Amino acid sequence: MRVISRRTDAGIEVFSEDLESSRVFPVPPGFWGWSAPSTRDALVYATGDSAVIRIDPDGREQWRLDLGTEASNGQAAMIAVQFSADDAKVWVYAPDGMPGHDAWIVLDATTGEVESRRSLAAAGQGAEHFPLRDGRMLLDVGEGQDGSLIFLAGPEGEPHDYGWSDRVLIDVSPDERQFMTIDHDGQADVALHAFPGGEVLTRLTVADFGEDPEVGVIEWTGGYLDAETAIVVVYGEDEESDGPWWRHYRVGTRTGEVLGDLGIVTIDENDLQPLGDGTFVVTDTDGTLRRM
Repeated sequence: MRVISRRTDAGIEVFSEDLESSRVFPVPPGFWGWSAPSTRDALVYATGDSAVIRIDPDGREQWRLDLGTEASNGQAAMIAVQFSADDAKVWVYAPDGMPGHDAWIVLDATTGEVESRRSLAAAGQGAEHFPLRDGRMLLDVGEGQDGSLIFLAGPEGEPHDYGWSDRVLIDVSPDERQFMTIDHDGQADVALHAFPGGEVLTRLTVADFGEDPEVGVIEWTGGYLDAETAIVVVYGEDEESDGPWWRHYRVGTRTGEVLGDLGIVTIDENDLQPLGDGTFVVTDTDGTLRRM
Protein backbone atom coordinates (compact mmCIF):
# COMPACT_ATOMS: atom_id res chain seq x y z
CA MET A 1 0.00 0.00 0.00
CA ARG A 2 1.15 3.54 -0.66
CA VAL A 3 2.48 5.52 2.28
CA ILE A 4 -0.01 8.28 3.08
CA SER A 5 1.48 11.54 4.31
CA ARG A 6 0.62 15.22 4.38
CA ARG A 7 2.10 18.60 5.18
CA THR A 8 1.08 20.16 8.53
CA ASP A 9 2.15 23.20 10.53
CA ALA A 10 4.38 20.92 12.63
CA GLY A 11 6.01 19.12 9.70
CA ILE A 12 5.20 16.04 7.61
CA GLU A 13 2.61 13.74 9.18
CA VAL A 14 2.92 10.09 8.14
CA PHE A 15 0.05 7.62 8.60
CA SER A 16 -0.16 3.88 9.19
CA GLU A 17 -2.14 1.62 6.85
CA ASP A 18 -5.11 2.08 9.20
CA LEU A 19 -4.73 5.87 8.78
CA GLU A 20 -3.61 6.33 12.36
CA SER A 21 -1.02 9.08 12.69
CA SER A 22 2.30 7.24 12.80
CA ARG A 23 4.57 10.24 13.46
CA VAL A 24 5.28 13.82 12.46
CA PHE A 25 8.71 14.57 11.02
CA PRO A 26 9.93 18.06 11.94
CA VAL A 27 11.10 19.88 8.83
CA PRO A 28 12.17 23.50 8.42
CA PRO A 29 10.21 26.05 6.37
CA GLY A 30 11.04 26.39 2.70
CA PHE A 31 11.03 22.68 1.83
CA TRP A 32 9.11 21.21 -1.10
CA GLY A 33 8.96 17.57 -2.15
CA TRP A 34 9.19 14.70 0.34
CA SER A 35 8.90 10.92 0.53
CA ALA A 36 8.69 8.34 3.33
CA PRO A 37 9.69 4.66 3.05
CA SER A 38 7.27 1.83 3.77
CA THR A 39 8.87 1.44 7.22
CA ARG A 40 7.80 5.02 8.04
CA ASP A 41 10.96 5.51 10.13
CA ALA A 42 12.63 8.14 7.94
CA LEU A 43 11.84 11.02 5.63
CA VAL A 44 13.64 12.40 2.60
CA TYR A 45 12.82 15.97 1.59
CA ALA A 46 14.11 18.72 -0.69
CA THR A 47 15.00 22.10 0.77
CA GLY A 48 14.57 25.56 -0.67
CA ASP A 49 18.35 25.91 -1.04
CA SER A 50 18.72 22.96 -3.45
CA ALA A 51 19.57 20.14 -1.06
CA VAL A 52 18.04 16.70 -0.53
CA ILE A 53 18.16 15.51 3.09
CA ARG A 54 17.27 12.29 4.88
CA ILE A 55 16.21 12.62 8.52
CA ASP A 56 15.21 10.24 11.30
CA PRO A 57 11.95 10.62 13.28
CA ASP A 58 13.58 13.18 15.60
CA GLY A 59 14.66 15.33 12.68
CA ARG A 60 18.34 14.38 12.89
CA GLU A 61 20.10 14.56 9.53
CA GLN A 62 21.32 11.19 8.25
CA TRP A 63 22.71 12.37 4.93
CA ARG A 64 22.57 15.35 2.59
CA LEU A 65 23.00 15.83 -1.15
CA ASP A 66 23.70 19.40 -2.30
CA LEU A 67 22.41 19.72 -5.84
CA GLY A 68 24.03 23.05 -6.69
CA THR A 69 23.46 24.03 -10.32
CA GLU A 70 21.09 21.12 -10.95
CA ALA A 71 18.35 23.16 -9.31
CA SER A 72 19.49 26.66 -10.12
CA ASN A 73 17.57 29.59 -11.61
CA GLY A 74 14.94 29.56 -8.88
CA GLN A 75 14.01 25.93 -9.58
CA ALA A 76 14.80 24.54 -6.10
CA ALA A 77 11.17 24.50 -4.99
CA MET A 78 10.36 22.09 -7.83
CA ILE A 79 12.68 19.24 -6.79
CA ALA A 80 10.85 15.90 -6.53
CA VAL A 81 12.04 12.97 -4.38
CA GLN A 82 10.74 9.40 -4.08
CA PHE A 83 11.76 6.15 -2.41
CA SER A 84 11.85 3.13 -4.73
CA ALA A 85 9.25 0.40 -4.17
CA ASP A 86 11.72 -1.62 -2.06
CA ASP A 87 13.00 1.46 -0.15
CA ALA A 88 16.57 0.75 -1.32
CA LYS A 89 16.93 3.82 -3.56
CA VAL A 90 15.90 7.45 -3.52
CA TRP A 91 15.12 9.01 -6.88
CA VAL A 92 15.60 12.75 -7.29
CA TYR A 93 14.32 14.97 -10.10
CA ALA A 94 16.08 18.35 -10.18
CA PRO A 95 14.94 20.89 -12.79
CA ASP A 96 17.44 23.33 -14.22
CA GLY A 97 15.24 25.56 -16.36
CA MET A 98 17.06 24.75 -19.61
CA PRO A 99 16.05 21.91 -22.00
CA GLY A 100 18.35 18.92 -21.72
CA HIS A 101 19.77 20.01 -18.37
CA ASP A 102 17.20 18.64 -15.93
CA ALA A 103 18.78 15.91 -13.80
CA TRP A 104 17.34 12.54 -12.75
CA ILE A 105 19.48 11.12 -9.97
CA VAL A 106 19.40 7.77 -8.15
CA LEU A 107 20.82 7.59 -4.60
CA ASP A 108 21.54 4.78 -2.19
CA ALA A 109 18.76 5.33 0.33
CA THR A 110 20.92 4.35 3.31
CA THR A 111 24.03 6.40 2.57
CA GLY A 112 22.87 9.07 0.12
CA GLU A 113 25.64 8.07 -2.30
CA VAL A 114 24.93 8.96 -5.94
CA GLU A 115 24.59 5.76 -7.97
CA SER A 116 23.54 7.27 -11.30
CA ARG A 117 22.80 10.67 -12.78
CA ARG A 118 21.04 11.21 -16.12
CA SER A 119 20.09 14.37 -18.03
CA LEU A 120 16.55 14.74 -19.33
CA ALA A 121 15.52 16.70 -22.39
CA ALA A 122 13.05 18.71 -20.34
CA ALA A 123 12.58 22.19 -18.94
CA GLY A 124 10.42 21.14 -16.03
CA GLN A 125 8.47 23.11 -13.50
CA GLY A 126 7.93 20.15 -11.20
CA ALA A 127 7.52 16.39 -11.46
CA GLU A 128 5.95 13.31 -9.89
CA HIS A 129 7.47 9.84 -9.50
CA PHE A 130 5.64 6.50 -9.80
CA PRO A 131 7.71 3.61 -8.33
CA LEU A 132 7.45 0.15 -9.90
CA ARG A 133 7.96 -3.19 -8.15
CA ASP A 134 10.95 -4.22 -10.29
CA GLY A 135 12.96 -1.16 -9.25
CA ARG A 136 12.15 1.00 -12.25
CA MET A 137 10.49 4.41 -12.00
CA LEU A 138 8.02 6.36 -14.11
CA LEU A 139 8.34 10.13 -14.07
CA ASP A 140 5.92 12.82 -15.19
CA VAL A 141 7.62 16.18 -15.80
CA GLY A 142 5.36 19.21 -16.03
CA GLU A 143 6.58 22.00 -18.31
CA GLY A 144 3.81 24.48 -17.51
CA GLN A 145 2.03 25.77 -20.60
CA ASP A 146 4.44 23.77 -22.78
CA GLY A 147 2.93 20.47 -21.71
CA SER A 148 4.01 17.36 -19.83
CA LEU A 149 6.64 14.68 -20.54
CA ILE A 150 6.76 11.04 -19.38
CA PHE A 151 9.94 9.01 -18.80
CA LEU A 152 10.69 5.43 -17.70
CA ALA A 153 14.01 4.26 -16.32
CA GLY A 154 15.77 1.72 -14.14
CA PRO A 155 18.53 2.67 -11.70
CA GLU A 156 21.04 2.27 -14.57
CA GLY A 157 20.84 2.89 -18.33
CA GLU A 158 19.27 5.63 -20.36
CA PRO A 159 15.67 6.73 -19.63
CA HIS A 160 12.96 5.94 -22.14
CA ASP A 161 11.13 9.05 -23.36
CA TYR A 162 7.58 8.20 -24.44
CA GLY A 163 7.79 11.08 -26.90
CA TRP A 164 4.59 12.79 -25.79
CA SER A 165 4.34 16.43 -24.77
CA ASP A 166 0.59 16.57 -24.21
CA ARG A 167 -0.19 13.75 -21.73
CA VAL A 168 -0.16 14.00 -17.92
CA LEU A 169 0.64 10.74 -16.12
CA ILE A 170 -1.94 10.15 -13.38
CA ASP A 171 -1.40 6.63 -12.05
CA VAL A 172 -0.10 3.12 -12.70
CA SER A 173 -2.41 0.13 -12.24
CA PRO A 174 -1.61 -2.06 -9.20
CA ASP A 175 -0.82 -5.03 -11.46
CA GLU A 176 1.42 -2.72 -13.54
CA ARG A 177 -0.12 -3.83 -16.83
CA GLN A 178 -1.29 -0.32 -17.72
CA PHE A 179 -1.12 3.37 -16.82
CA MET A 180 -3.47 6.35 -17.04
CA THR A 181 -2.88 9.72 -18.70
CA ILE A 182 -5.00 12.83 -19.24
CA ASP A 183 -4.84 15.34 -22.07
CA HIS A 184 -2.74 18.33 -20.99
CA ASP A 185 -3.92 21.20 -23.15
CA GLY A 186 -7.70 21.00 -23.02
CA GLN A 187 -8.25 18.16 -20.53
CA ALA A 188 -10.54 16.71 -23.18
CA ASP A 189 -9.87 13.00 -22.65
CA VAL A 190 -8.42 10.28 -20.46
CA ALA A 191 -6.47 7.33 -21.87
CA LEU A 192 -5.47 3.94 -20.47
CA HIS A 193 -2.18 2.72 -21.95
CA ALA A 194 -0.49 -0.68 -22.06
CA PHE A 195 2.60 -0.80 -19.86
CA PRO A 196 5.42 -0.52 -20.71
CA GLY A 197 4.83 0.14 -24.42
CA GLY A 198 2.33 2.97 -24.03
CA GLU A 199 -0.16 1.75 -26.66
CA VAL A 200 -3.62 3.27 -26.10
CA LEU A 201 -6.08 0.65 -24.86
CA THR A 202 -8.99 2.98 -24.08
CA ARG A 203 -9.62 6.66 -24.72
CA LEU A 204 -12.67 8.41 -23.22
CA THR A 205 -13.85 11.98 -23.73
CA VAL A 206 -16.01 14.14 -21.47
CA ALA A 207 -19.04 13.22 -23.60
CA ASP A 208 -18.41 9.50 -22.97
CA PHE A 209 -19.26 10.14 -19.32
CA GLY A 210 -22.57 11.75 -20.29
CA GLU A 211 -21.28 15.25 -19.53
CA ASP A 212 -21.29 18.35 -21.72
CA PRO A 213 -17.79 18.91 -23.20
CA GLU A 214 -18.60 22.60 -23.46
CA VAL A 215 -18.87 22.73 -19.67
CA GLY A 216 -16.80 19.88 -18.21
CA VAL A 217 -13.19 18.71 -18.40
CA ILE A 218 -11.29 15.63 -17.26
CA GLU A 219 -9.52 16.69 -14.08
CA TRP A 220 -5.82 15.83 -13.54
CA THR A 221 -6.59 13.47 -10.67
CA GLY A 222 -8.14 10.07 -9.98
CA GLY A 223 -6.32 6.80 -10.55
CA TYR A 224 -6.72 3.05 -10.13
CA LEU A 225 -9.19 1.85 -7.50
CA ASP A 226 -7.93 -1.66 -8.23
CA ALA A 227 -6.61 -3.58 -11.22
CA GLU A 228 -10.07 -3.81 -12.75
CA THR A 229 -11.40 -0.31 -12.07
CA ALA A 230 -10.11 3.22 -12.65
CA ILE A 231 -11.55 6.41 -11.18
CA VAL A 232 -11.90 9.38 -13.56
CA VAL A 233 -12.99 12.79 -12.27
CA VAL A 234 -15.05 15.09 -14.49
CA TYR A 235 -15.07 18.73 -13.33
CA GLY A 236 -17.09 21.74 -14.41
CA GLU A 237 -18.59 25.08 -13.43
CA ASP A 238 -22.35 25.46 -12.88
CA GLU A 239 -23.57 28.30 -15.08
CA GLU A 240 -26.54 29.15 -12.85
CA SER A 241 -24.84 29.12 -9.44
CA ASP A 242 -21.38 29.92 -10.84
CA GLY A 243 -20.02 27.19 -8.57
CA PRO A 244 -17.86 24.14 -9.31
CA TRP A 245 -19.06 20.53 -9.50
CA TRP A 246 -17.23 17.25 -9.90
CA ARG A 247 -18.13 13.59 -10.22
CA HIS A 248 -16.04 10.44 -9.75
CA TYR A 249 -16.72 7.95 -12.53
CA ARG A 250 -15.71 4.28 -12.49
CA VAL A 251 -14.19 2.81 -15.67
CA GLY A 252 -13.55 -0.88 -16.36
CA THR A 253 -9.86 -1.16 -17.17
CA ARG A 254 -10.22 -4.23 -19.42
CA THR A 255 -13.25 -3.08 -21.43
CA GLY A 256 -13.08 0.72 -21.19
CA GLU A 257 -16.74 0.73 -20.17
CA VAL A 258 -17.98 3.62 -18.02
CA LEU A 259 -19.47 1.86 -14.99
CA GLY A 260 -21.20 4.85 -13.41
CA ASP A 261 -20.68 7.45 -10.72
CA LEU A 262 -18.86 6.33 -7.56
CA GLY A 263 -21.36 8.44 -5.61
CA ILE A 264 -18.91 9.90 -3.10
CA VAL A 265 -18.85 13.48 -1.82
CA THR A 266 -15.40 15.04 -1.37
CA ILE A 267 -14.15 18.41 -0.14
CA ASP A 268 -12.77 19.22 -3.60
CA GLU A 269 -12.15 17.60 -6.95
CA ASN A 270 -8.61 16.48 -6.05
CA ASP A 271 -9.23 15.01 -2.59
CA LEU A 272 -10.05 11.37 -3.34
CA GLN A 273 -6.92 9.20 -3.53
CA PRO A 274 -7.37 5.62 -4.84
CA LEU A 275 -5.02 3.14 -3.16
CA GLY A 276 -5.14 0.36 -5.76
CA ASP A 277 -6.56 -2.27 -3.39
CA GLY A 278 -10.23 -1.39 -3.83
CA THR A 279 -10.15 1.36 -1.20
CA PHE A 280 -9.57 5.09 -1.31
CA VAL A 281 -8.75 7.95 1.06
CA VAL A 282 -10.83 11.11 1.47
CA THR A 283 -10.72 14.03 3.89
CA ASP A 284 -13.61 14.86 6.22
CA THR A 285 -14.63 18.47 6.71
CA ASP A 286 -12.77 18.44 10.05
CA GLY A 287 -9.54 17.41 8.31
CA THR A 288 -9.66 13.74 9.40
CA LEU A 289 -8.52 11.24 6.76
CA ARG A 290 -10.92 8.38 6.02
CA ARG A 291 -10.17 5.14 4.20
CA MET A 292 -13.25 3.77 2.45
